Amino acid sequence: MRKFSVSKEIEFDAGHRVPDHASKCRNPHGHRYKVRAHVVGDLQTEGSSTGMVIDFGDIKKQLTEKVHDVFDHGFIVHEEDYSMLRAFASSDEVDSWKIIVVQWVPTAENMAKWIYEVLTPLIPGLWAIEVYETPTSIAFYPADAEQ
Repeated sequence: MRKFSVSKEIEFDAGHRVPDHASKCRNPHGHRYKVRAHVVGDLQTEGSSTGMVIDFGDIKKQLTEKVHDVFDHGFIVHEEDYSMLRAFASSDEVDSWKIIVVQWVPTAENMAKWIYEVLTPLIPGLWAIEVYETPTSIAFYPADAEQ
């Protein structure tokens, strides 16, 4: 039987920089990110989600809690970006700022992989994550990327 695919997206605003980048992305800047989760599966045949692959609300809940609420209106910084971390530490206001320190260079590609890994155990049938850094710059991380 042929599988169905559904997707749900959220948006959030966050800043970042790509340390050691040869171009302008090495400067602190921000984006209006869009994250789209793709779920593949059979239609459910019983319960309140009959006729659905998954309830869109279930996807939205996980995207909101595990992605939006983590990153929205924060600054994403790599744990080894010592220049940026020193700059933040020099401010008297740093304790009130939302700074998200991550173990990966904050590119759209790494963010897509991280989101996929966080959501896989929470969203049955999660097939792929897309991260839109701009309306025309998209990182796509599918389930088979791990193979």
